[in-house]
Amino acid sequence: MTNKDILTQRTKLRKYKESDKNTFIQLFTDKEVNHFMGGANCETYEDAIELFEKGFKIYEGFFPDRHFELWAIEYENQMIGHFELKQTSNTSDSELEIVYMLGKEYWGKGLMPEIINEVNKYVSGFGKQLIATINPENIKTVKALNKIGIEKEEWTEDE
Repeated sequence: MTNKDILTQRTKLRKYKESDKNTFIQLFTDKEVNHFMGGANCETYEDAIELFEKGFKIYEGFFPDRHFELWAIEYENQMIGHFELKQTSNTSDSELEIVYMLGKEYWGKGLMPEIINEVNKYVSGFGKQLIATINPENIKTVKALNKIGIEKEEWTEDE
């Protein structure tokens, strides 16, 4: 699947550029921003660089057997966040999971509901629906999802 730019009223989801590297590293090594992120976290600068470079491999088809798109979130001509749309162990054939993060200074501005709404329109265009796997203590994300009508379906336990 080729990454398509997605425009919202105030943001743009676009492919990463080499010039995004420093902002990406700051975002992925910020403990507060990553507090509720599952999976492998970037403990070091080197981990973040490796993850940034992996993004370019994904654009080149690193995961040929599954849907995986990722974007930089741009606001006022600067990168402020990260967004993924992908098949995971949590998704069925008709679903794609979203994973995202925003720089702290952009929290509470209503950007994520706006973005998720547009991504939802995008995926419905090819017959998919969105899911999010979140920590129930992540109240900000729960509220963002509720704003656009995504509500808790079930709570599951994860190691």
